[in-house]
Amino acid sequence: MEFLKLAIILGAMAGVAKGIQLFGRHCRRRFGYRFFTARGFWLAAIGINLLWWGYVAWGIAFLHHEPTSGGVVLMTMGLAAVIWLIYENIRDTNLPYGAGGSILQLALFFPVVLYGIPLLAIALLFLLFATFKGTPAWLID
Repeated sequence: MEFLKLAIILGAMAGVAKGIQLFGRHCRRRFGYRFFTARGFWLAAIGINLLWWGYVAWGIAFLHHEPTSGGVVLMTMGLAAVIWLIYENIRDTNLPYGAGGSILQLALFFPVVLYGIPLLAIALLFLLFATFKGTPAWLID
């Protein structure tokens, strides 16, 4: 029974991945536009992170009885980035394809952006400090 559940889950994941690939190819053939590019990723990353951290800042300020304007400003900037991403997608395709592609972009990039970029920053800081701790080889006895 567990094998059947695993097979269904893997089949569903493979089907969703294949559907996304087919959608991307279809939009590239029909409109000459690709949804999953580095520019789209960074626009989604900026928008999602600003929305997320704005919400966190707003909630913390609300709990501490402080002005919540900082969180609202961050959320507004994040919303502007997400709206710009959706606008570009709809402008270069049409309304149904642009809206669908935007939803796919935001849904697929959300976990990568929210968890991947902070982990990448931590790894880069670790590498930076790890390289400063080493001494030149001619000074080691």
